[in-house]
Amino acid sequence: MRREIEITNAKIVMTKDELGYSEVLDDFTIAEFIYIVTYNISANNPTLLNKLKEASNNTEIKVFTNIPSRFNDYYYEWASTKAKTQIDSYLIKLDPEQFNELFSSFFVFNNHAKIIMTNRMAYIGSSNYSSESANSIEAGVIIEDEQAILQIKDMINEEVQSQAESYYVFDILPLIFQARELEEIRTVLSENIWGIWDFHGIEQGQYYKGPNIYLDTKIITAFENLKEDIGSTLFELIQDISEEELSDRKEAIIKQLSNVKDVISGYEIGQEVIDFLEFDESGHINDLMEENTIFMTEDVLDEYVQGFTQQAYEIKHNLALDAHDGFIEFESFLTTVIQLFLESVEELRALTNHRVDNTR
Repeated sequence: MRREIEITNAKIVMTKDELGYSEVLDDFTIAEFIYIVTYNISANNPTLLNKLKEASNNTEIKVFTNIPSRFNDYYYEWASTKAKTQIDSYLIKLDPEQFNELFSSFFVFNNHAKIIMTNRMAYIGSSNYSSESANSIEAGVIIEDEQAILQIKDMINEEVQSQAESYYVFDILPLIFQARELEEIRTVLSENIWGIWDFHGIEQGQYYKGPNIYLDTKIITAFENLKEDIGSTLFELIQDISEEELSDRKEAIIKQLSNVKDVISGYEIGQEVIDFLEFDESGHINDLMEENTIFMTEDVLDEYVQGFTQQAYEIKHNLALDAHDGFIEFESFLTTVIQLFLESVEELRALTNHRVDNTR
């Protein structure tokens, strides 16, 4: 395998008694993504892993590391014992539960590359993602060519991740992303169908906004597209699980995911909700004006416009009343299915990749 990327806006750094990628670390708090490819991580110093915890909850983080002392085969018990200790240490340190939801850790047992990067800058050099690297003379390149960085990101995903073992047996990030998208739809829906009634600035309770709901069919399109994507994700995940050796847990997990898939694929937004969202108030008024142009002389124009506006409002009001239960049902469904998603994610998180530890 050989990949080449042309780069502009780069500088060479050589360091001793400090890390050559400190400016990349400083970028973590505002990064859209953080990718780390390293031979090892710090043995005892948690500082660099803690830096990852400063990233936003919306920052995608991927860590790819080898595990020193882990070999494909062990010919002596002491070597196997040493590898077991190291593997356990790495699994503890890189447990995704300690980081944000979009954190993934991977183990690449033939990796010796070192890349620390965000979407704005990248370090490629001799330093590992390890505080101990500050003790040595290290050299590397700092790149601030964002187009090249995106190519490096693609290269890592295609070449490094393809040879990696993930922390978990299965990739749960798609489920997490889709749960977030469901939550975004639920939030938009909830904010639009409910208002807060207050008295002198003190909240007294919720009320249904009725004709003052300002949603359109985009929310239906977003939900239907997401429903299709979720169906594909769950189908592929169920297929992957069915091919894995998980003893008695396999059937229970497949049943759980199949239930989520059936619940989502079987849900249809109520027709009353669709009718309300499809009603175009302005379009209705314009249609009435075109139909009655001959009668709308200047002296009665305002009266006609006011009448058409009132008529459109009354239609929308009645449609909103008809859609009341459907909106509440849709909101309740989204709340339920998001919870089912999160429960499935937690179940899958309990399945650490058994292929990482080959000393058993």
